[in-house]
Amino acid sequence: MGLPNPFPKIDEANQAFNPAIRLFGSRFFTDQTVVELLAEFMSVAFSEKWIGSNGPIKNPLPPLPELYRWASVQGEKLKYKPPIKLNLKLFALLCASPLDSRHKVHEDHYEKLMKTFTEKVRTWSKKPEEVKEWVEDFLMGFQGAGFERTWCAQTFYPVTTSFLVQETLWNNTVAKNSPLTNWLEGVHKFHTYYSVSKHRFLARGGELLYLQLCNLFAGKGRDIASLAKAIDASPAEADLNLLHLSLQKGLQGLQNEQFVALDKLVDYIENLDPETHWKTNKEDDKLSCEWCPEDSWQEAYLFAVEISRVLRAALDPVERLELLQIGCALQVMRSLCAQSIRYADLPITEGKGSVLGYAWVFSPLEGFTRQQRLATCHNLQMVFRLIQRAIHNEDLVKHAAKHRESQSSGPDWLLREAENKYGHKLFRTLGKRLGIIGPWRGAEPRFILTDKLLRYLVLSVLAPGERYQYHQFRHRLYCQYGIAVEGEELLDAVVWSGLPANSSVQPEKGSWLTQMLRAGGFLIELSDGCSIVHNPFSSQF
Repeated sequence: MGLPNPFPKIDEANQAFNPAIRLFGSRFFTDQTVVELLAEFMSVAFSEKWIGSNGPIKNPLPPLPELYRWASVQGEKLKYKPPIKLNLKLFALLCASPLDSRHKVHEDHYEKLMKTFTEKVRTWSKKPEEVKEWVEDFLMGFQGAGFERTWCAQTFYPVTTSFLVQETLWNNTVAKNSPLTNWLEGVHKFHTYYSVSKHRFLARGGELLYLQLCNLFAGKGRDIASLAKAIDASPAEADLNLLHLSLQKGLQGLQNEQFVALDKLVDYIENLDPETHWKTNKEDDKLSCEWCPEDSWQEAYLFAVEISRVLRAALDPVERLELLQIGCALQVMRSLCAQSIRYADLPITEGKGSVLGYAWVFSPLEGFTRQQRLATCHNLQMVFRLIQRAIHNEDLVKHAAKHRESQSSGPDWLLREAENKYGHKLFRTLGKRLGIIGPWRGAEPRFILTDKLLRYLVLSVLAPGERYQYHQFRHRLYCQYGIAVEGEELLDAVVWSGLPANSSVQPEKGSWLTQMLRAGGFLIELSDGCSIVHNPFSSQF
């Protein structure tokens, strides 16, 4: 079978000895939160980009001719340059950071920013101090992730592209060994006292999702017909040129005009101290994306179709971001399963699974039978074993053994790290953060269908305004995501999981999925007993 081919064709892929990173790409990581997956994905999309020396590319996606060229060359990386906004983060997030993480120099500059702000404020109805407190509280409300971190390492919720900033870590050990006397000293020696390329929290997961899309569209003449037919894609979705155009337009729409006033406020706060902004952004340092598996174009196609549907739907901007957040996390979980299917060398079973070959058995949050609980618990354990088995692929283990430390201590330590941080434990952690694997603590975790997940599934399985009969919707759900809840799909998923086909896993008192769809406003019940699932949102374009 050999090792996975990387996209783009870069030598660094063969220097990755961790089996999970070599298998899934660089990288999906447990420490990256769901919000930070979306924020990093958007950061790549909305920053200026270069492929090798070609650029800057200012649109969310590179043009197709450039992607075709990229696929044909060796050694060119995708680079991007998100801004650094220390003043904004200090103003908005210092008071939201742990007390023991605040340096005296940072507190002094915070006071200086506040003083400058109050001196510039002109208002008839409020005191400047009251306006300052209101603005600080307002901006603090956009805190997205990293509540336990120091102020500069936290991540904003990306409600506007102005909040897409580079990960910035305070080098506390350096500051202890070489104490700062003032703020500007730290700014002038920025790369000594701060780190911006460690990818500790913006840990490349969003980059990897973006690379998957590039990999999909870089395959000139790629045959997606069978995938498109399996998910009943529209003619526009079955044409990669038109899908690229739709995704480009949809992503551009995230730069919402409703947030112009907020963008101006963000720029105003950041430029309260122009020297800091200029010094920290003047260098030409760019972030480099790594690689994804070349085979990932298949799951990338499903991802592209799904998020293009969400982007086309006429939704509230914040709700759209919440749905995209779910979509990014689900794509990571799907990617782990799809790539594992290719490398786990599973015994052949009668259960087919999704179009990518895996199955997830979901149950309701409450009101499930013992047989349903046992089936979904067993299925989740099967998924864990699938990922674990793929990481232990013979070729990956041989590659890990080439690492200099493995030559003396064996590859077991790399395998343990792969499982704990990048493998099935990552899958479990992401599922729990999404609320679709529970309980949070305790034995026998299982897949759970929540209202939030169901809303995303309807809007990504059905195009805006589209309608399907209930059994057709259920089938498409299984094809795209491998999610089985009842009927033939559930029996197939049970067999895929290694259990005998058993009707006792079916719902006993009517369909709980139809009840959830009805409660969400997605079900139309006709007089002939036929139910229709519909996406009630109209299309923006």
